[in-house]
Amino acid sequence: MGESLLIGGALLLGGIVSGLVKSHPFYKHRSQKFKDAYQAKLWQNLQAEYSENEAYWISRALTDYIYDFNKRLYEDVHIERYMSHAIKEKNNLYRQRIEPPNVLCEELVLRAIELKVPLMLFFSHMKELHGNYLVPMGKLTPGSIESMPGASTYYLELTKLPLSTKQMTHYLDMID
Repeated sequence: MGESLLIGGALLLGGIVSGLVKSHPFYKHRSQKFKDAYQAKLWQNLQAEYSENEAYWISRALTDYIYDFNKRLYEDVHIERYMSHAIKEKNNLYRQRIEPPNVLCEELVLRAIELKVPLMLFFSHMKELHGNYLVPMGKLTPGSIESMPGASTYYLELTKLPLSTKQMTHYLDMID
């Protein structure tokens, strides 16, 4: 009797812990795997300039900024503390070459679909990332995005940015 009560209690406790883990914002979205992979690569790259701990929190702040469309899905004191470092690093991210721009663009569209990001927020965020040479827009938008389920409106937002030949050439020079 005592053993079954102990086993039952352990199973109940395990179920509660499992439920709490799944409700954390990290595990709520299927596109989290893209965000985790980006953060891990960025963390490795930033360790050349920062301590391991600082690099971790800066990489988390930057990844949250990029993949959560600059809106906080959760609060974390550590990330807030390193946000000024993250802002400084944001302008140099294209040099890190964490993800190819087309791949990052596709991942962000999938994330936007999953998070149901409003089109204006999506467009302004992607335009800023384009200005930082992280994602293509306008005529450079990957055609593969159009065929993704639920991505047609986001694809239209990406393609509506008018780019001159000079701007496209400059963008392509910066990412190569």
